[in-house]
Parts: sequence; C-alpha cells; structure tokens
Amino acid sequence: MKRFFRRALIWLARIAVVLIVLLIIFYAEEDWRGAHDWAVCQKELQAKGETLDLRQLAPPGKPEDDLSKVPIFAELYQENEEYQKTKKSTTKPRIRRVTIDFNWSPVLHNNVPATLSLLKDSANDLTAWQKYYRSIPDTRLPKQMGTPAQDILWALTQYDSELNEIDAAVSNPNAYWPVDYERPFDGYLGGVTELIPIARVILLRGVAHLDNRQADLAEKDYFFSFRLNRPLTKGCFSINYLVMQGVRAIDDFILQDGLHRHAWNDAQLREMESALASTDMLALAADSFRTERASLIQTIKVFQGMDPDIVWKAKASENAVLYYLLKTAPIRSSGWWDQDRVVYCRDRQKQIDAIDSRDGMLHIAAFPSHRIMDDWNRVDETSIWDAIYTPMSAEVRPFVDNMGLKIAKAETYRRLARLACRLEEYRIAHGQYPDKLDELPDLPAHLNQEVLSEEPLRYQRKGDGYLLYSIGWNQKDDGGVLAKDDKEGDWVWPSP
Repeated sequence: MKRFFRRALIWLARIAVVLIVLLIIFYAEEDWRGAHDWAVCQKELQAKGETLDLRQLAPPGKPEDDLSKVPIFAELYQENEEYQKTKKSTTKPRIRRVTIDFNWSPVLHNNVPATLSLLKDSANDLTAWQKYYRSIPDTRLPKQMGTPAQDILWALTQYDSELNEIDAAVSNPNAYWPVDYERPFDGYLGGVTELIPIARVILLRGVAHLDNRQADLAEKDYFFSFRLNRPLTKGCFSINYLVMQGVRAIDDFILQDGLHRHAWNDAQLREMESALASTDMLALAADSFRTERASLIQTIKVFQGMDPDIVWKAKASENAVLYYLLKTAPIRSSGWWDQDRVVYCRDRQKQIDAIDSRDGMLHIAAFPSHRIMDDWNRVDETSIWDAIYTPMSAEVRPFVDNMGLKIAKAETYRRLARLACRLEEYRIAHGQYPDKLDELPDLPAHLNQEVLSEEPLRYQRKGDGYLLYSIGWNQKDDGGVLAKDDKEGDWVWPSP
C-alpha cells in the first residue's frame, strides 16, 4: 500500500510539473505573441502618421486658460472634490440654477412646455413659456403682463450675471477643459455636461429677442451659443463631440427661427455661415477617435497596474466587464492586454480612415448598422475571444459604432444650415429662392453633397419656401418626410 501511494505521489508530482511547465510555456507564448502583435500594430499606425500618446493629442495649454479655474466652473469641481472625500458637499454651484425651467420639477409642476426644437413646430410657441413663467414665483415677473417675448426676457435677466461670466470664459480663444492624462477614464466632466442646459437658456433668450424684433441681440445669442463649443475642440473626446453636437442642434434653431422670420441681413448671414464653415464635424470626429484611442491605451496601462482604488470604483459602478477585468488582472497574461490594445487601435483606425474630410464623406461600412445600440444597450453578443482577450474593446465597440450615425447627422445639418444661409442671401438679392441649388453662387466643394455618398442633397422650391433635406442614415429618399428616429426617414431642414 505504501508503495502504491509513493508511486501515486510521484505521478501526481510529475503531472504537476508538466502542468506548470505547460502553463509557463503558455504564458510565455501569449506574452510574446501579444507583444509582437502590439509592436507590429504600433509600426503600422506610425507609418500612417498616427500618434498614440494622449499628451500629444490633447495639449494641456496654459494654467490661466483652464476653465476649471474660472469661478463659475470651479464651483462644480469643488463640489465633486468634496463629494469624493466625504460623500456629501456643501458647495452649491451657481451654474446649476441657470436652467430653462428654473429647476422646477415636472413632478411638482407639470406645466413645463416642450423644449424649443428645430424640428418641432408645435413646440415653438412662446406663449406657453410665458404662461409657465407666470405660474411659478421664481421668475419674479411684474404683475402687468407683457408680450410673451417681453415676459420671457424679463424672467431670464436673473441669469445675466452667470451667463456673462460663462461667455467671458468661453470667449477666451485658448480656453480648454482639463484632462487627467494619467487616469483619463477617471476625469471629472464638470462644466462640459452643464453646457446643454446653458445652451437651452441662450436659445430661448435668442428666440425671444427675435420675437421682440431685436435681431442684433438674437445674433449675439447665436454666437454665444456657438462659443460654448470652442473649448470642446481642444482634446476632443467623444463626450466633447456629443455635447458639441447637442449644442449645435440647439443653436441651429436660433438660426432657423431668424430665417423663418426673414430677420437676418446679408452681413449677419455671411458671418453665421462663416462660423459654420469653420467647424468641420468630420475632422473633429476623427480627432475624437484619435483622442479616445490614446486614452484607452493609457487606461489599459493603469488597469494593468491593478490600482485598488480603480477596482473599488469599477465594483461601485456595477460595470461587470470592468470589474471582472480588474479582478482577474493578476492572472491575465500581459499579451492579452496587448491584444486588447491591438484590436481597439485597428478598429478605430478603420473608422478614422472611413472619415474622409477631403472628399467630404463618411463611409458607412466602417460603422456596422447591426451593432448600433438601442437605449445604450448592446445588441451583439460577446464572443469567447472578446471575453478573454479583448474585453475592453468589446465593451466600447457598440458605442463607437453608433457614433457613425451621430457624425453623419451632425455634419449633414452643418451643411444644411450653411445652405439655408445662402438660400436666404439669394432671396434677399433676387426676391425669391432659386429653382436649383446650383444657382447659388460660389458653392464650396461638398457643400451640396450627402455625407454618406457623392449624391447631391435634395432641394425643391415650394411656393414662397423650399424643401431641403438629406436622405439620412438609411440612404433611402422618403421625399422629405422627417425621420421618426435617427435611423429612418430623412434629415430635413425646416422651410421658412
């Protein structure tokens, strides 16, 4: 019996040794293969002139140009710092009071009008906003009722101090939002996320100025809203791009409402179109992909180092993928981290290459429609390869694929807005709109072109107005029928 046990132990020891040797060989091979593939990938990207260093893509700028140091934005960062330390904060940022509904909860007050929208004519009656503002005490309106525009402008004067401070800050051409280069995934978004509510207030004020026949003041509101986006272009992450797109969709309505009223003169139209021409949403999208790519490379480096604080935050965020990734980091081959870098970098490069600013196109094949998310939930299944080798790439892939639609729509509406300015200039000069877009003088290259193809945008003169639209994401001409969602129907510029 003893002899049997001795032999069994010897065989078990031999098996253990063999397994350990195989495991060492396996890890060595995985480490080598990952390092080799990553080195090849870096050489490929360098040959294309690409950089993977986040610091080079998002220069920090001078300390005095940091928007987080401006008092009205600094309060947000102070509030966040206090909360991170104590889970509570006594700071009350002034910027949070600047909202179109005066922070009245719809649960307590259900008369909040629909937000003014470029595409919803029924939501653009200022009378509803006058009625709402007169129903809440915070607006401090005089007892004597004025016109809807007058009452709205009176109510919004309460925000003049904050809006002037914000305008002065973003008017600095060197202003930027700070980036944590060591832990970009952990940076506080602060003022960036507050820009949409600010833009809505500026929009309502601009429309009220137009209704009050103050086109010069409405023009100032339009350019104020436009300036909100300027700092977002520096170190342009995806969140910057999405906020920029949201603000642009809001300030487009000031432009369109002025066109509808024929309120703009030639000089104003030229200045507005020039501002639109200076913001290439295709080029900015490519920049955002480059910045996000460099950010993920740095993020993997930090995750690979197994910072306990990061593990705790991943668990607290209930992100199962990141928590699994961080918990298994001690046993993960370094080659697997490298494979994650390789897959992500090559995927993003395909999409960067698909954004062709020179020809004014976005090639839709690089953004598979079957991967588009509904309500931010993934619709594609994660493979075993994704789960083991490239979990981070797999986690962000649906979001980035969905960016294709957003990029195409943002650039399309930029072109439609520019054409609308030129159409109005033509009407002022000739007393009517042209029969064809080709009659507009000196059309820049690609202005009258679909973003997803080389076909021209659709245009018809209709009575005293016109129909101007793109066939949208599905590349199907629905005759100018407004899209029910971003993926179906046409993308239409409202006619005056």
